Amino acid sequence: MIQPFIKMLFLSCVLGFFLMLSCADKGKVGTVSKKDPKDTRAVPDIKKVEFGAGLEKVLDVVRITQGKKAGDLLHIQVELKNTSSKEVNITHKLEWLDDDGFLVKDTSLVWKALMVRPGESQMIESVSTRPGVSAFRLKIQPAKNQ
Repeated sequence: MIQPFIKMLFLSCVLGFFLMLSCADKGKVGTVSKKDPKDTRAVPDIKKVEFGAGLEKVLDVVRITQGKKAGDLLHIQVELKNTSSKEVNITHKLEWLDDDGFLVKDTSLVWKALMVRPGESQMIESVSTRPGVSAFRLKIQPAKNQ
């Protein structure tokens, strides 16, 4: 009588484990940032981009452009291109960093939705709300409703 219960428990654990593995990529976040936070060139070198949940197969970072606005505010643009034949729904947020690499608390620390059609490029653009920001980190993840 106990043996069928143990078999069922074991089978449930194995199925639960595989279910967790199949859903694990959904929560991954891809990050785009400059290689050197102090790089002030208009088109800085970027770190290797790591996208989760298969986004690396459908999105490409074409370029990152940056500059300063009045009041010593950092202005950035990131161009993303959908290289697939299907539309891609993502959410993204920007984190602003100071000269020492510390996160600057900002009102823009919210996730925003973006849909990119097949073959289309989209710009993510923002201006820091505080002076003294020298770098940023763009986080990209699949939209929750996919």
